[in-house]
Amino acid sequence: MSIPDRLKLKPVDQKLLKEMFDLCDAIERELESGEAAEHLLQQWHAQARRKCEPYEFEKYWKSESRKTFVLSALNPDPSFDEDAVYSEVRDVLGAISEAKLPESQHQYYLRWLEVQFPGAKVSDLIYWPDEWFDDASLVRHSNGVFKPESELSSDQIVGYLMAKSGRRLVGSPEDVTLPFPVPKS
Repeated sequence: MSIPDRLKLKPVDQKLLKEMFDLCDAIERELESGEAAEHLLQQWHAQARRKCEPYEFEKYWKSESRKTFVLSALNPDPSFDEDAVYSEVRDVLGAISEAKLPESQHQYYLRWLEVQFPGAKVSDLIYWPDEWFDDASLVRHSNGVFKPESELSSDQIVGYLMAKSGRRLVGSPEDVTLPFPVPKS
């Protein structure tokens, strides 16, 4: 699956990307030398769409590449999309699940889903369903291995997100079976 055209992130200008890479490196160097890098951080925040704290420049490389860090900072904050329809949400979920997106886009679209379904804990349902359902026995064997029959389809995941958040999307099928009860908490 791919991200629907109307939801695709706009490409980042290559000149801006190079400037941000250089700025990221300069901020790292100043911070490593014990400086506050305030003037460089001001330049960063003038371009970035997400505020980054100094400690992030010192530690991001432990979990992501410089390219992912910079691109993630340039991604906009996702907003609630009143016009989102079921097929678009399912396509976004599919693109995330297939792990074919660059990491910076993966992060953005996961946050986008979280915004579309307030309080539904999208990441937990996708990556830690045993915690989401608050009952590991539903999805795992006693040895900790996931039960093959507990794997949820994209339609079921979206169904759970709608049920948990109370948001019903246009175009939602009526016949999606949810195999486990929706947790109350």
